[in-house]
Amino acid sequence: MSRRGDESEQTIFRPSPLQELRARQQGATLFVTSDRNDAAPGATHDSLPPLPPSSLLPSIDEDFPDPGVARTARNPVREAATPLLALISAVRSGRIDLPLPELHRRASAAAARFDQALLHIGLDVEEQRRARYAVYATVDDVAQTLPGRGAEGVEWARRSMVVRGFGENIGGDRFWMLLADMLAHPADHADLIELYHACLAAGFHGRHRVGNTGSADLNRTMADAYAALPHVRAVSETELVPAWRGRPTPRRTAGAWAPLLLAASVLAGGLLWLLLVLRLILGQTGQPALAAMAAINPQTPLRLSRRADAATQPTSAQQSRIAGLLAPEIAQHLVTLDEDANSVRVRTMIGQLFRSGSDVLEPGRQALFERIARAVAQEHGAIRIEGHADSDPVTSLAFPDNQALSDARAQAVATVFRGLLPDPKRVSSQGFGATRPIATNATAAGKALNRRVEIVVPRTE
Repeated sequence: MSRRGDESEQTIFRPSPLQELRARQQGATLFVTSDRNDAAPGATHDSLPPLPPSSLLPSIDEDFPDPGVARTARNPVREAATPLLALISAVRSGRIDLPLPELHRRASAAAARFDQALLHIGLDVEEQRRARYAVYATVDDVAQTLPGRGAEGVEWARRSMVVRGFGENIGGDRFWMLLADMLAHPADHADLIELYHACLAAGFHGRHRVGNTGSADLNRTMADAYAALPHVRAVSETELVPAWRGRPTPRRTAGAWAPLLLAASVLAGGLLWLLLVLRLILGQTGQPALAAMAAINPQTPLRLSRRADAATQPTSAQQSRIAGLLAPEIAQHLVTLDEDANSVRVRTMIGQLFRSGSDVLEPGRQALFERIARAVAQEHGAIRIEGHADSDPVTSLAFPDNQALSDARAQAVATVFRGLLPDPKRVSSQGFGATRPIATNATAAGKALNRRVEIVVPRTE
């Protein structure tokens, strides 16, 4: 937000609604004057205006009980300047909104009390001058940079706190010169260095208020002043919280069995990892042995060497009944039915029933097995789910070989059947791996046919 004229590019500070204290002065708009405006340096104010009502003074909400031990001032110089620095800091931050004449009147009254307090602290004349100058210069520096003051700011510059206190207009650079001089011998000026640090914190910027590096230089100066303080200024021997230490509790020691249990746990973990590693190795190196075992049984069924006329076997009513219920699936070549003297088989014709290397059904495949389950539900006897795989080797922690994979897939289909049949105990499952192919594993089409699930029901008719 900006204003025209001489107030352009000024920041507008709005007082906090929580701690806003507005001046209720009626009439008085002139700055406080005194017959001793041109007194010599070090002069005090003899004629002071009456203090404003306590409701207009800055206050601090204290919602904590008074300490049991009487409070003592660690730094009496800074303690004496606290009311005046607190006032100007509150105005600077916007917590108190005062016209400059009213601020001048309050600051003058607080400065008079500060001067009186310095007389009883025991400082020499030069130290009193340095303390008074730092506080007065801080008030002037903040007051003259408040936004939106106009002609009141000009009047303040003519009757500044430094002019009233020293009878001359001492430039703000004197602040930095005095601070640098004291920092050269910090042990001799500890209280005053702390006061100057408080003035910087309250808002004195001086020449650092302008320029690109002003903020960085100010922070560096404050850091130097703080580092020079002896605040390892003895840690207080008075404990703020009496019961700040934890309650002593005996440490629970581990029992005699703890080392043995820890060793057993480590050993069990090592054996588990060894088992997994050996299982992976066995799955990779055991494929030739599994292939040799599978080759014991011939790929084609045994037949008599002499020819005989093929016996024609009529289709049973049981097969016809199941085929009628699965007519849409048979027409789409999703399943086929086979029958022998002992059983009727419903065989899937889709190679991609499960996700690769997994026993999880592909999306939409469960509906096919639900349809088959309803078709064979009315038949009598046990229902066996058989899982078959192609000859491609499978090596994983979950399924070390095709036998384990086909068995898991058969169990997955059996779970679907048990959820639909009135008697889940009728359903059993068994995996055969790649031991019972119905087509060659040399082609992708043959492998797709071998990756199948067969639902076997006993023939009753």
